[in-house]
Amino acid sequence: MDLSRVEGQRLVAVIGALFVHGSDAPELSHVWLRLESVTLLVRVAADWTLRIEPDEPEESYTMPEWDSRVDVVPASDGVPFVRHVGERLVRVVEWFDVEDHDELMEAEFVFDTGSVVAWSFGGDLHLAGGHERVLGGGDPAR
Repeated sequence: MDLSRVEGQRLVAVIGALFVHGSDAPELSHVWLRLESVTLLVRVAADWTLRIEPDEPEESYTMPEWDSRVDVVPASDGVPFVRHVGERLVRVVEWFDVEDHDELMEAEFVFDTGSVVAWSFGGDLHLAGGHERVLGGGDPAR
């Protein structure tokens, strides 16, 4: 997907898929970013690459044979995208594998007041707040 098409749209909501196994703590496995005109799914694929694609949130489901479930719920404040709800998505910067230029490994979502970095490591989705800035001040690029 050409992510430049979503630049300038406001982030309306953030939805997360939490994988829960037995009594273990939930792990965030997918994030849906609901923008004004499209919802983007941010996830790690089976080949461990980061995927960003248009998609709607799925329903929660259980896997009783593995004592597991996936809860699809509004994302908690611990998900860095949540602090940017209501802000404009200024741009998305993507980084690809140096050996295979088709494999997306990291993306920085730049908003009005800061950014969120999403990356794949060890087959898991990782998120972190990036550069924080005052509206109109400075370039958040690395």
